[in-house]
Formats: sequence, structure tokens, C-alpha cells
Amino acid sequence: MGPSIPQRPHAVVAFLAVLCIVSSGCVGLIKPTVTMTPATSSVRVGDPQQFSATVTGLMNTEVTWAVNGIPGGNATVGTISEGGLYHAPRVLPNPNSVTVQATSQANTTLQGTSDITLENPIPVVTAMTPTTIGLGQFSVEVTGANFVNGAVIMFGKTPLATKFISASRLTATGGSTIWGTVQVTVQNPNPGMISSATSELMTVVKGEAESPAATVRFLEESTFGPTPALVTQVQQIGFVPFINNQFGTPASTYPDPAASVSDLTPTQQVFFTNALSGADQLRQRVAFALSEIWVTSGNTLPPQAMAPYMRLLSQDAFTNYRTIMQDVTLSPAMGAYLNMVNNDKPNAGANTHANENYARELMQLFTLGLYKLNTDGSLQLDSSNNPIPSYDQTTVEEMARAFTGWTYPTQPGTALQKHNPTYWLGPMVALDSNHDMAAKTLLNGTTLPAGQTAAQDLKGALDNLFNHPNVGPFISKELIQRLVTSNPSPAYVSRVASVFASGTFSTFGSGQRGDMKAVIAAILLDPEARRGDNPNTAVATDGHLREPILYITNLLRAFGATSDGLAPLWAASSLSEAPLRSPSVFNFFPPNYQIPGTTLLGPEFDLQTTATALTRINFVNSFVYWGLGSGTTVDFTTYANLASTDVNQLVNALDTLLLHGTLSPSSRASILAAVNAVPSGSNQNLHRAKAAIYLIASSSQYQVEY
Repeated sequence: MGPSIPQRPHAVVAFLAVLCIVSSGCVGLIKPTVTMTPATSSVRVGDPQQFSATVTGLMNTEVTWAVNGIPGGNATVGTISEGGLYHAPRVLPNPNSVTVQATSQANTTLQGTSDITLENPIPVVTAMTPTTIGLGQFSVEVTGANFVNGAVIMFGKTPLATKFISASRLTATGGSTIWGTVQVTVQNPNPGMISSATSELMTVVKGEAESPAATVRFLEESTFGPTPALVTQVQQIGFVPFINNQFGTPASTYPDPAASVSDLTPTQQVFFTNALSGADQLRQRVAFALSEIWVTSGNTLPPQAMAPYMRLLSQDAFTNYRTIMQDVTLSPAMGAYLNMVNNDKPNAGANTHANENYARELMQLFTLGLYKLNTDGSLQLDSSNNPIPSYDQTTVEEMARAFTGWTYPTQPGTALQKHNPTYWLGPMVALDSNHDMAAKTLLNGTTLPAGQTAAQDLKGALDNLFNHPNVGPFISKELIQRLVTSNPSPAYVSRVASVFASGTFSTFGSGQRGDMKAVIAAILLDPEARRGDNPNTAVATDGHLREPILYITNLLRAFGATSDGLAPLWAASSLSEAPLRSPSVFNFFPPNYQIPGTTLLGPEFDLQTTATALTRINFVNSFVYWGLGSGTTVDFTTYANLASTDVNQLVNALDTLLLHGTLSPSSRASILAAVNAVPSGSNQNLHRAKAAIYLIASSSQYQVEY
């Protein structure tokens, strides 16, 4: 028997096995690998995903993390921590797939990978405007978070025509054919199409059907003129839903002219194209009214000033009157027009004083008026029956000092100077060293303490004016005059002034003094505004002469005219009301102009002369028979077809559209006689329609809206 072979202890075998594993040259027992979990995943932008890496076959199990080969990743592809926690990027990259790598620290040739498909985030809905609409077309704005370009507002299961504004704001338009409550969500597109978990509820109200005549009259007061389609829509949904819709409709805009442009004409054309075709009719109409109160003029300001000024009024039309006061006061256009820009503090050594122009007009024209008023707009009288001034020269001087130190906005890349170079974009800025910091005594004994900054004094001065009891009745009456009637009753003024004070009217308003939505709704829905909706309840002294701009836009919108704005501009200029070119700070006509030989106010009659009366008729003649030029077209076919059926039907349709059913019997008889006298021929029906349109549109009954 041969010698025995000694047996190796098990511990030695185990030791050799471990040694083999650790040795890079030992192969065959366990193959080194790096395995990642999960192997694939879908991650939404901005979200985290935890990864783990398992290292086998090596003693050192530590790994180094990378994304697309970038150690730790970056903001474009996402980042990953030392513990394997991946955070997707905030913006979806292109392509939308990345790879996470875990590399062995012991052997860098060993690597595990995981493929990630990046998807759009889950949208979040936090608010919506409006929350109540009527049947028909509507606009809506949704705010929230995580919206991406291509996101769609969903009206129930129906996608709306959506415009991406920002990651937190979307707007859309659509139509509603049934009433009830509808869930509104936001859906982000692929990759990873998904709807918001949060939503808002939209209430669609049926509305009380209005008569065509009443609807036409209401739209004459709240838009730049009724159109047949808009009459049908508003008649179906009612006045309140229409106002709500308009409050939620995005604003038309005014592009900024290039620095080299010196001609105001293109900006004036934009005024008319917005007025004729813009969806935000009520906003534009209110902004137009505000432009006739807070007057600036392209006669002295360049187009680069007027465009942002008109944008400001449009954007502020539905805010608060205090907001309007602040924004207009700091507008460089107003600053240049009424000399507040570069208004230096007084210098006793040089015998200079603060410029008083803006302070005076701010009180006289924009807030208080000359005399103290009762709530109904009537004058307060002293013991001798004389009106009581609402301010005096000392107040003007004190206010002027409160408004010192402001200059043009600082252009990007430049430093603030005492007098910045002319620049029209953004609000004016203050240099406090050029501001009068002495104490100032304002209305009702209010004192601005010494040592305040220009911004503090400006706020104090505007607050002092805004809270004066004159502002409500003064501004309410002026807005009523421009929208509804030249001679509102004291009771009408008082009701609207009370709304101005409370900030609430029915379901409208925030409850804050000066809320414009509440004031506008109160003006348009007041019983006195609506009492003429039925021709049998009309009052002869209600209404007002259509000022030239409204005369032109009402006619063009009534017949569906398309225009580049040039012909309406020429027509308005010939009628002494070229938009954006007021002859003075007192507007084209003063609100207190009295019709000669009467006790009635008729502001627009200040423009009515023998010459302009004939020019109006000539405008209608050109509009109907000759055309207004290649940039403005209109089609009378609809009314020619009515003439071919029944001339009485033609006149009835025009009576409703243009006169809301108030055509007098004698005028009707004359028009029918003229229409029936049109000679026969291939275009007889078109000529009949044109004859009827011309006679009604040039009549005094149409020119005076009531």
C-alpha cells in the first residue's frame, strides 16, 4: 500500500476561492458583473427615480454613477447622486431617452446600464377664469403648474383650441351647446400624455333669451358695434354670461413700432383692426372710454409712446381704478405728455418749482373734477348756493411736489440717471435724490411726512385722491356717458357710484373700492341703461350721438366689413376724431358740453358742425355705393337676397340690426317708397338693399344711439 496523499482542509479551499475571486487574473469560479435595478423605466421631468447596482464576482462592490456618460449627470439629461437617486431634468430633452450607468470602482471595464424614457410632467390646475359661461363661444384662462407647449385645456372630453402662454398659464377658446357643470382639466401631450389630477368646474348657464332689438342695443353700449353673429350668440346666452365671457377674453394688443418709425398711422390702423375684429370687444370699448378720460395724444408723442400706452389701458380696463391711477401716472407717455417725467424737486436758489401740470390735470380731469360732488354727481353748494371747489392752488402745489423725482424707465444695460434718456417701455423710475422729501399737506388735511421716498409719496398722494368721495360719482358719470347715455339721471349715477365704493355688483367684483368689473357691469345692467330695450319704454333724452369712431365701427361691423384699418382712419380723421390724436388733454369733446338751445348734455355734439354732418353722409354714401378702398371690403349679398324675397322683410331686418326696432312709421314709409322706386335690372335687389342701408345709416335716427 503506497503512501497516502494528505487532504487539504476545507478552510484552505475557501481561502483559495476568495483569492481567486479577488485576483483579476483568476477566471472560472464567479464571473464579475454589475447589474442595475430597474433595468428600464419611465420618469416624468422633474421627478426622482431610485436606482440600485449589484456587483457580483468582486470584493469591492462600490460603483460610480453617470448619466449618458456624464459623471453625476447634468441639468440637461438629469442628475444622479452617489446613492443612485436620479432626478429627471426640468425640461424634456431631445431625444427624450437617457441611459444611467453604474461603473465598478474596482474594475472600470465593468458597467451596468438602465434605459430611461423621459415623459412630460403631470399638469396641475389651480384656477380658472371665468368659472361661469353661457351657451355659445367662450374664452377661458387656466393657471397652474407643469404645463408644456402643446398642452390642451379639456372641456369635459372635448379639447379646446389652446394657446400655451407659460408653464403656469394657458388660454383657450371653444363653444358650449349644452348647459350644466363641466369638468375642466389640462392634458399634457406625448411623450407620456397625461391629464391633470386636479380640475376646475365650469358652470354653463342657459341664460334668459333676449329679444334681437334689446341685444343690438346692449351690444351698441358694450362693443364697437353689433354683428349679426354676435347678436344671435348674446341673444341666446344673455347679457350677464356675455359680460362674464368678455371679462375672461384675452386682450388684443398693439405691437411696438420700430425705433425708426415716425408715422402714427400703422398704430392707428391697429386701433381699428382691433375694434373691428378683436374678440375682446368690451375690454376695448372700456379702454377706449378710459383713453378719452386719461388723454394722451400722438400729436405730441411718437408712435413708440402711444402703442404701449394703449396696451396699458387695455390691460388695466378690468382691474381697479386705483391700479389705473398708478399705472397711468407712471406711464412714460403720460409723463411726457403732462410733464411729470423729469419733474425736478424745487430749487430755492434757482427759484424753480415743481411742475404742476400733471398734478392739476390728475385732479381736474382724471379723479375729482373741479367741484365737490354729492354721491349722485350733483354739485355740493355753499351757503350762497355756489359750488365748492374740490381743491385749490395750494393743493396743486403740494401734489406737484409729491410727484417729483421720476424719470424715463432705465434702458436695459444702462444705469439710472437724474434724467434718463427717453424710453417708452415700462413704468417710470425714481431717483430719490431728485425728489422733494419735505412734508406735504394734501386733501382733507392728509399729510405726507418728511423723509419719504418718491415711491412712498406717490402712493400716499394717489391713495389720498382715490379715497376722496368725489372719485366715485365723477368717474362713474363719465363712464356712463361714454358707454350708455349723455344725460344719466342722478339716481343712475348714485347707483354706480355706490358700486364703485363697495366694489361689488350682483355676482361681479372683488369687494374692493374701485373694482372695474363691478362698475362696468353696474353701468351696462342698470335699469336705466336697459329701459330702452323695449322700444315702448324708451326715453327720448336717453342715449347719445354716435361719436365718429363709433359711428364708423358700428356700420362696418354691422355688415361684416373686413379692413386693414386705413379707410376707417381716413373717415374718422375727416370727422375730426382721428384715434390717438386728441387735440388737447380735454379730449376731442368735453363731457359737460351742452347742446345749444337746450339744457341737455351732448358731449359728442361738440364735433357736429355743418361740415361734419355732411361728411358723415358722404362717408355712408361711399361705404354703400362706391367702397372705401381696396383695404376695406363689405358684402351686401345677404340683404340683396332679402330684397328679392320681400322689401318689407329687408327693412325689418335693417331696422333691428341698426335701430333695434325703433324706425318711425313715417321713416319706414319713405324708405319703402325709395326702395320700391329702384328701377328693374340685373342688380335691382342689390340696389334696393343699398338704398335702404344708405337711408337708414345716414338718418338722424341712426346717428343718435338711444
